[in-house]
Amino acid sequence: MAQKECSMAKESGQPLVDKLREALMKYWMMAHTCSPQFVMGRSVTCTASGALCLLSAATLAEAMVRFYVMRGSFEFCKGDSDYKWSINLVLLTQAVAVGMGTIAPAMRWFLAINFRCPTRGRKKGCNSDYKLEEYWIKALVEMKECPLSNIPIHHPRCRRILHDAKIKLLNVCIGIQAGIVFMSKVIRFVSVYFMGPESPPNYKQDLSRFVLHLEGEDALVDLMMKENRDATDYWWRKAKKRQPKHLMELLELSRPSEGFKGLTEFDSFKVPPLDTEEAPNCWSLSLVTLTSIAFAVPNIDGYSIKHLITGVNEGLVYVRSIEHMHGKLVNNGKAADIVWLSVELYHRWLNVDLRKLSLQGKSTKEILEVLSDSAKNIFMEFKKNNVNMCLMDSPSKWPIKVLAANSMYRISQSLLLDYKDKNYETSERLFEAISVMVSDILAACLTNLQCFISIKCSTSAIEEREESVRHAAHVLGKTEKVLKLLHQKSLPGLTPDQMAVMDEWRSLYKLNSYLCDTPHSELSSPTPREVYLIID
Repeated sequence: MAQKECSMAKESGQPLVDKLREALMKYWMMAHTCSPQFVMGRSVTCTASGALCLLSAATLAEAMVRFYVMRGSFEFCKGDSDYKWSINLVLLTQAVAVGMGTIAPAMRWFLAINFRCPTRGRKKGCNSDYKLEEYWIKALVEMKECPLSNIPIHHPRCRRILHDAKIKLLNVCIGIQAGIVFMSKVIRFVSVYFMGPESPPNYKQDLSRFVLHLEGEDALVDLMMKENRDATDYWWRKAKKRQPKHLMELLELSRPSEGFKGLTEFDSFKVPPLDTEEAPNCWSLSLVTLTSIAFAVPNIDGYSIKHLITGVNEGLVYVRSIEHMHGKLVNNGKAADIVWLSVELYHRWLNVDLRKLSLQGKSTKEILEVLSDSAKNIFMEFKKNNVNMCLMDSPSKWPIKVLAANSMYRISQSLLLDYKDKNYETSERLFEAISVMVSDILAACLTNLQCFISIKCSTSAIEEREESVRHAAHVLGKTEKVLKLLHQKSLPGLTPDQMAVMDEWRSLYKLNSYLCDTPHSELSSPTPREVYLIID
């Protein structure tokens, strides 16, 4: 239901962030109210157990006060105890144990009292408060109706006697269960009547359809809605205070009007593969490889490099989440993490010292050639020593070091191909071009944030759903400005599943480039046994 309403909201003119906030509110209401801990905590038996625990703690406290203050009141235990001095230690240990064991039940009791407070003065439906809900005895009733198929007795009379005995025993159990539930409801009623202040419901948006409640809890819907509706707003406001400002500045360089052109510029289709198959491109690995090359560019001031690294570091947090959502290219993601750790902490790419390379007085072309040759040597050494592995395994299963080397080789070669045409001779021009490519890749990847937030809320196990919605609200708060920035930009006609895959973007751009370069007459004049696209 939440997904349906969220999809209907997309058709309205409501801002994207507001739509996501409302969706999170609905997901949180469902996730929290169906949480096993919350369902058990507000049940009538938990209320009764909490009240009984408080009563036992109060009884022990009263006995301790009388023992130490009013010793004459204990007429039945005059004289010295056989435990002597240790009686105080026993009493203290018992008091601590009872106190610790009372905390959780007491909290559940206060929670249940709080939820039942609005029903204190309610006359209508008072009898329904003592009605035995079906779920309390459903399992016992089903057991009563089931035959005794596992007992190896074939005589009809014996089977009938056993079946009748089973029914009588289960009837007793049902009666005991009903009695326990009834007494628990009496205890809850007394607790609410004497302890609970009545409070009217006060809420802004009607989310009652998203409150998952048990039979007999209709009166609690409004209160549960009021108590939990502001939770996502709290996490959103808290995360909003820590916006990734360096990432925002980096995303300003992206070129959505050109279809995020950097997605194809950083890895040219003209570069021949090092093996018969080509490894798939990965968002994070491409980003860290480009940033590694930028770090090695000479004569670049430290502030610009630090700004780029900080922006990429802020973006990688969300890039990794999007890649985990897709669930593929695990080795590529590990390669990106290892390379980035080395670049960020030690300024090294695998076995190449990037800082030392940038200070050797080499030209930008020579630096690109050094990085390309180093990567090619690593790949060829692996290919030489592991011929069978290279042929049998798919490229996505290559070792982490080989995937990193393949990425560095292709990107360095792509930059060398455009070296003269795009004037990469100057360090500033090469660094600027790499920064724009990084921005395009980040922007294209982060267009999946909206899909990530929706999937994060709806695909988790029921035990983890609360934490998932909380994390989604945190991501929304931190990336609010990023979402607003990217929402203003035009996006390609890809499905959500395709947008999460980098190579799908590149394939679409390649197809569009081919169609633009092909004369219209060739597209509109089909020959036998061939199918052509006709672009109007």
